[in-house]
Amino acid sequence: MVVDFSIYLPCMRSLLILISYILVSVFTLNAQIMPDREYVPGGGRTPAQQEGHTDDHHHDHDHDHDHSSGPRPQAVEHKITNWFLKDLGTVKDTVPIDTLSQGFQIHNPANRAAIANVQLGNIGAPWQPAMVSKMPLYSRFLFADNLRSFFTEPEEWRYYNTRTPYTNLYYQYAAPKRRSEEVVGVLFTQNVNKRWNVGFDYQLISSIGRYEAQQVENRHFRFFSSYNGQRYQVHGSYVYNKTDQLENAGIEDDDYVLNPQRYDYDEKENIPIRFYDASNRIDNHQIYVNQALNIGNITVSRREGERVELPVGTAIHTFHLDRNRRKHRIENLRNYLSPNEPFFYDNIYIDTTKTRDYLYYTSIKNTFQLRFNEEANPLLQFGLRAFITNEVEQFTFPAMPEVEGTFTTSPEYLSEEEQLTSTLIGGQIFKNLGESFRWNAGMRLYFQGYRTGDTEITGAMNSHFRLANDTAGIYADGGLYLVSPGFFESRYTSNHFIWDERFDQVKTLRLGGAVKIPTRKFELSAETRLINDYFYWDQNAMPTQSGSFLRAIEFRLFKHFNLGNFHNHNTILYQLTSNSELMPLPEWSLYSSLYYQNTLFDVLFVQLGFDLRYNTRWYSPAYMPATGQFYAQRQRKTGDYPYVDLFLNMQLKRARIFIKMDHINQGYPSNDYFHTLNYPANPRAIRFGLSWNFYD
Repeated sequence: MVVDFSIYLPCMRSLLILISYILVSVFTLNAQIMPDREYVPGGGRTPAQQEGHTDDHHHDHDHDHDHSSGPRPQAVEHKITNWFLKDLGTVKDTVPIDTLSQGFQIHNPANRAAIANVQLGNIGAPWQPAMVSKMPLYSRFLFADNLRSFFTEPEEWRYYNTRTPYTNLYYQYAAPKRRSEEVVGVLFTQNVNKRWNVGFDYQLISSIGRYEAQQVENRHFRFFSSYNGQRYQVHGSYVYNKTDQLENAGIEDDDYVLNPQRYDYDEKENIPIRFYDASNRIDNHQIYVNQALNIGNITVSRREGERVELPVGTAIHTFHLDRNRRKHRIENLRNYLSPNEPFFYDNIYIDTTKTRDYLYYTSIKNTFQLRFNEEANPLLQFGLRAFITNEVEQFTFPAMPEVEGTFTTSPEYLSEEEQLTSTLIGGQIFKNLGESFRWNAGMRLYFQGYRTGDTEITGAMNSHFRLANDTAGIYADGGLYLVSPGFFESRYTSNHFIWDERFDQVKTLRLGGAVKIPTRKFELSAETRLINDYFYWDQNAMPTQSGSFLRAIEFRLFKHFNLGNFHNHNTILYQLTSNSELMPLPEWSLYSSLYYQNTLFDVLFVQLGFDLRYNTRWYSPAYMPATGQFYAQRQRKTGDYPYVDLFLNMQLKRARIFIKMDHINQGYPSNDYFHTLNYPANPRAIRFGLSWNFYD
């Protein structure tokens, strides 16, 4: 394995400057009086942060020797609380600000979300989990499903409460310059008063791609605000997402990578691909408003002698507007039509000169619910909520033209429109108070509209018990789901694909559980799914439904070992499926992170090590650019190839930095480094990233 480091020299110079700056800062800080701050291995997360907020006591030592008379102003304590809205906006799930260095080097959202996945290689491109526990149960917008880490949903949006303005800046860069990859993130939030907060979040992924016609540009902007009064609370967000991606449909032949000595190309971007001017673009606008009004009062006792007033219940209304536009384009089809070679697509239905598939999808959803707190039910000692949701969906998509085009002229484009409504009712009982045992059970039923009969029955519990000298947690959840495939999964017209099907409900029984021992840094979990009328994309990349009964099971083991300053995080995944042609999964998957950890000069926290990812061989799903879907293939297996990344994590006060060499073992032990058919992994590259928090 010969490594040509000349392509990395410009990036290396930048890294050397960055490292020199850090070292100078370390020595400078070490020579000063340090502020009174608790350093915790792993990134400085204090017990207060573990409770869902961040305290940062920072003193300005330039004023410690100020001998002027008069009272000095008291410094404002930096405290940040942030939360998600769960259970249709009825529960605030408080989470800590991410200040940990552990795992900071994992830059790819697909690898963060699932250790077993299928992806196209370029960051920001479509990907799909290959884990039983991560398989989605329903589709929100079919053509954005495989961009799920970018097109987030309201339950994944954070809201904040801060005592001082809070800003987080994030930057990531990967070499070489001619094929660079950049990620930029800006988060700002500030309280207007102690109850009203405003802020915005901006993210940009811009990657040229290591192979030709692979460019990705994703943009995300969210403006958010929240008001939390004693009787009235409101949370609101406006979101704009845009993803614009070139779709090369993969390299022409995997042999270009498997046996590079047979071919004459200098760089990976010179490998022939299928399309040079095909693209997918999605624009997404969302407006979300959640309002809550507390009803009644009840006085309850907490701890020793402490009495607090809580509402008996809460009336909640949620409005969510979700507007999407997608266009798939191939600028000049005639460049790819040859009498001697088959075209990538089997069919051309509308236009032989170019592909221009436009569609629109709009969802308007209103939810009304009433929630009664546990304290208001002293007899049964559980809470309950009931809700009703109405959704109006509008679909606009291409139709077959009345005036057809010729080989050199385009037809007259037409479109079809459809509007559908559906209404569901639901309820849940829950017990969230108490340390030893918590549980919930709920149900949703569509009783009106095109989803009539769709049903969801769910339940979950968690408890703690003593195990020798440790405390173990046990968790279990499950559900029965009757879900109709979405509109676009059943009906669609485009230049290369047409389908009009009447699918049955997909019936899924899901059961999962876990045992966790935090003091031993150990977790064992399992999940199984029993599925009837399974919906999938067949080997022709068409939607279809299986009449057979499918079973799939997953076992996942996590264990953290440490010996002195050496640490080893391991996650092992074992999966079985009753039909690998319909539901392909890797049997074994592994993620292991081995690193040395220490604090230098009492101020610079460092981790130096490597990450290893591995899957056994499996028929990973292929990718279809025209629909953005992964589909079953039996041409060849991928896997049985280790991906190794060498990394250095550093944390200096409020700044976290990583420097890493991606895929350092490229070409060893073989050249079979493919995520899926025709989509090789990115070659070796140097990457660095920076996250910096500001509290003023």
